[in-house]
Amino acid sequence: MSSPVSSWIGNLLVAALLLWVPVRAQRIVDVQLAALGTADLCGDRQVVVTISLSTPLYASDSLLLFEFAVGYDPAKLQFIAPLFTGTIAEGADYSGSGAIDSATVRVYAFNVTRPLRGTGPLCGLLFRYRGDCPDTATVRLVLPPEKNAEAKLEFGQLGTALVEAVEHPSSSLKAQFPYDTAFVAIGVERELSLEFNVPAARVRTWSFLLRGSRGLRLNRVALVANDSLTLVVESSDSLELHAQIVSPSPLQARKVTLTCSAQLSRSELAQLEVVPELPRCACVVSVQGDTVSIVPAETLSVIEQAASGFKYARVDSQWKLWNLPEQAIELVVWDSLGRFASRVPITGQTVAIQADRWNPILIRLRDGSVIRTILR
Repeated sequence: MSSPVSSWIGNLLVAALLLWVPVRAQRIVDVQLAALGTADLCGDRQVVVTISLSTPLYASDSLLLFEFAVGYDPAKLQFIAPLFTGTIAEGADYSGSGAIDSATVRVYAFNVTRPLRGTGPLCGLLFRYRGDCPDTATVRLVLPPEKNAEAKLEFGQLGTALVEAVEHPSSSLKAQFPYDTAFVAIGVERELSLEFNVPAARVRTWSFLLRGSRGLRLNRVALVANDSLTLVVESSDSLELHAQIVSPSPLQARKVTLTCSAQLSRSELAQLEVVPELPRCACVVSVQGDTVSIVPAETLSVIEQAASGFKYARVDSQWKLWNLPEQAIELVVWDSLGRFASRVPITGQTVAIQADRWNPILIRLRDGSVIRTILR
C-alpha cells in the first residue's frame, strides 16, 4: 500500500510530464507573387498578378483570414480590381480590396467558420500598364501579411513580381505626295502638298526629312490645318529640311497635310523626297517615304491647263493629268482622228497616256456622270 507522500509525488510527475509535452510547431510557408503574361502596349495593357503560398493550404492550417498590402509604382501601373474567381478565396464569406494610399492596395478574404484550403493562388490583382514605352514594374508586399490568430502556419519569405510591358507593333506611318509629277516654272516659288497617313496607334511625335536634288531650293514648310499639332523645324538649308510634328496626345487615325515651298533654279528635272523617321514608343513597325518629280515648265509642249477642275500637260510623248476629281474611276481616250485609243482605270492622283496631236477624252465618275474635253 503506497503512502500518501508517494501518491502525491506520482501525481506531480504525471502533471509535469503533461506540461513537458511539446506544442506542435506551426509550419512556415512563403508568399509568392507572379505576373501572368505581359502587358501589350499596342493592345491589351492589362496584366494579372497572383498571390500564392509555397505549399497547398490544408484545413488543418486553420487559416480563416488573410490580408496582403501590395505596393506598386502608380506612375507605371493602375490598380483595377481584386480577382477571386478561380482562386482559393473564391466563395469566401467576405472578400475585397481597398486603397491604403496611391501606391498601396490591400486585398483580403475570410470565412467565419470554414478554413480556407486548396491549391493554386489565394487571390489575384488586375493592373493596367500606364507607361508609353517598353519597361518593367515591380509589385511587392510592403507590410507583413495578416492572418487570424488561430492559424497554424506562419508566413516566411515574401516574394515580388516583375510586370513587363512590351510592344507588338503592326501599323505603318506613310508620307505621300498627292501626285507623281509637279510642274514648276524656273525661278518661281511653288507650294507643294505633302500628306502623312497616321495609323490608329499611339503616335504623338514623329520626325521627317525633306530632301531636294540640286537645282531645287527648299524655302519653308507649314501645317495646313490649324489644330493642336505643332511643327518644329529642327534644321534646314537650301537642299534639306529636318522637322518634327508634335501632338499633345496620341492621335487617332488621320491624315496630316503640309505644304512645302520649293523653287527651281535651272532647267533640269529635279526631285523632292520625304523620308519619315520611325516614331519611338508609338506601336509603329515601319515608315514609308515618297518622291515627286519636279519638271521645269519651260520644257513642256503645253503649259498647265485646266479642264473641268483638273489639270494636264504634255511631257515628251505623253499627256499627264492630275488633280482629278475624287469620284473619277476611268479615263477613255480617242486619237486625233476620232478612233478609240485606250481605256485607263484611274487608281492614283496622276494618270499618263500616250499623246497624239490632240486627244478627245472622257472621264467617267463613280456617280455615273462624265467629263468631256480635248487635250491639245
